[in-house]
Amino acid sequence: MNSGTDGDMDSDTANSEMSEYWNDRAGPNWVNFQQQLDGQIRILGEKAMDQAAINAGQQVLDIGCGCGDSALELARRVGAGGAVRGVDLSAPMLDHARQRAGLEPALNLEFEQVDAQTGDFPPAAYDHIFSRFGVMFFDQPVAAFGNMRGALKATGRLSFVCWRALDENPWMSIGIAVALQFVAPPDPIPPGAPGPFALAAPNRAREILEQAGYSDISVAPLDQEIYLSGPGTVAEAAALTCHLGPVARVLADADADTKRAVEEALITTFTPYHDGTGVRMASACWIVSAGTK
Repeated sequence: MNSGTDGDMDSDTANSEMSEYWNDRAGPNWVNFQQQLDGQIRILGEKAMDQAAINAGQQVLDIGCGCGDSALELARRVGAGGAVRGVDLSAPMLDHARQRAGLEPALNLEFEQVDAQTGDFPPAAYDHIFSRFGVMFFDQPVAAFGNMRGALKATGRLSFVCWRALDENPWMSIGIAVALQFVAPPDPIPPGAPGPFALAAPNRAREILEQAGYSDISVAPLDQEIYLSGPGTVAEAAALTCHLGPVARVLADADADTKRAVEEALITTFTPYHDGTGVRMASACWIVSAGTK
């Protein structure tokens, strides 16, 4: 079945800045570009799921499920005997996830608006906690992962995929270099601050998980070419790059003419990378796995 309820979101929660960002700014953009974004990172999530060995009949919690793509795939994998609960901060993205889930009513899947850092999860309820790029945004990561650990069964495991450093991800760094030809660089983000590269440092995830009480921790590199914005045109890849992610941050205060100029420059830059299906570039991630103590 498909169901979903909106949990009570406290505006004073420790992660309130991220809540505002994902509800008022990023969330609607992600909904607009959902198909392109999922086409871009779906393969990375599926590889992490394959390594996690998520099986039929399991109870799975999907952290930062966004527009539902990862939760839908998890629900297909656990089948009718299992169940998946997708949680996220973003109400617009969750609404879109529920619409998508409604097209597959046989799936045992629900969505709820919850801050995983502070949310009240049922204790020892899940065989697996999974996240596809949804755990890099906590302002108190040790507390967040500790809160999640309490929801795992004694034999349960946590698995997630997150980005490595910017300079290892040309699909992002090339676009930023183009944008910086037109605008001044923004203030640097402190290492470890909430954002796409919060867990990029090689030992960062391991240290956080150890402090949060996990054991049997594995942090393995994943190097995988991806289609920037999924299969599609160079223009579509350039548009997505300007609207979401690190390039959008660089262009946050730029006027419309500057943004248009950057987008045109990206089309020129990305054209040699188009392989007939889409703009294909290298990406670099960590696949992280851990058990409970």
